[in-house]
Amino acid sequence: MLIQGARILNDRFEWEYGDLRIADDTIEEIGQLEPLPGETIFSAEGKNLIPGMIDVHMHGYHGISCTAKTSEVVKNIGIHLAKEGVTGYAAGIASSPDEKAFRSIRNNVVASREWKDFYGAEILGIHMEGPFLNLVKKGAMNEKAIVPPSAVTMQQYLDLSEGLFKIMTIAPEMPGAEEVIRMGVENGVKMSIGHTNATYEQTKTSFSWGITRATHTFNAMPSLNHRQSAVLGAVLNDDTIQCELIGDLVHVAPEVCQILIRQKETDHITLISDSCELGGLSPEMIPTDLPYVIGKAAYLSNGTLCGSICTVSVCVRNMMSLGVPMNEAVKMGTINPARDLGLQDEYGSIREGKKASLVLMDDQLKVSAVWIRGKQFM
Repeated sequence: MLIQGARILNDRFEWEYGDLRIADDTIEEIGQLEPLPGETIFSAEGKNLIPGMIDVHMHGYHGISCTAKTSEVVKNIGIHLAKEGVTGYAAGIASSPDEKAFRSIRNNVVASREWKDFYGAEILGIHMEGPFLNLVKKGAMNEKAIVPPSAVTMQQYLDLSEGLFKIMTIAPEMPGAEEVIRMGVENGVKMSIGHTNATYEQTKTSFSWGITRATHTFNAMPSLNHRQSAVLGAVLNDDTIQCELIGDLVHVAPEVCQILIRQKETDHITLISDSCELGGLSPEMIPTDLPYVIGKAAYLSNGTLCGSICTVSVCVRNMMSLGVPMNEAVKMGTINPARDLGLQDEYGSIREGKKASLVLMDDQLKVSAVWIRGKQFM
């Protein structure tokens, strides 16, 4: 297929006008190209061609949880995400009793292995958000499922995931955390500080153990205090730490998003949705036994935020509304999460030889067409 006349966001995240050829699942050629005999032509005049967006922290969408009981159900999440320009994601597994966590890992591994283009967004990883967290900052987590860090349990996660386990959120101040953090790093898992009450000193020490990320920065961690800066003081002042940002403009106020972007710059921020299964549902579709929705987020009955109801494409759009240029906003939702998953050589930017997971959008990021691994989804 030849996509003609697009405004292409290239691998340097700069705009250029041209054509792009897809061969099988790969970007074969970019430039001013002539159609080949019999080649399918797709006109992209007046539209922006960007990499497919990737969400490395989400728990469900359109009525489906990443911890659904069967892999067949889990597969359907991608159908709804792809319609919003999200072509890949890491399945979020919150702190759960062992058997539920083990089942969820297995189901997502199967769903990932059996992916077909008509399933939409690919499962590119698993993000274990716990269970090695601090009860003081549990947020909406099930407190009965939060347990001390365990190398035995960590090994079970690694064995079951068949390499799909890419990110873990952990509270490094908990006894036993160092061993688990080092174990994760040795096995290619990005270790992320979150749901934590760590001091500045404890946070800095955890960086030396292998922490390289901060989970939903500002949320489920101590607030920044000018005398005791805690986690945020360490995270915001270290350019080696990648900061997740829930970009729904509810979990983090718009002006605080702007402060983070000024401090860390876009290369060091990964936009996430942290969506729950209520995302994408109309009000009449929301079951009464689930958390309720107010505006752009979901809450427990006690008023605790328990996730967004948006996609990472909405988060990118929100950053643009705060004055971030489109190319920089897209970067936070594409190549940065691809790096978080260790998949930057295959996904996250438009370059010859990379997977042809692409989205065609207008200047307001309204989706016109989606390709996932070279197959046109819509």
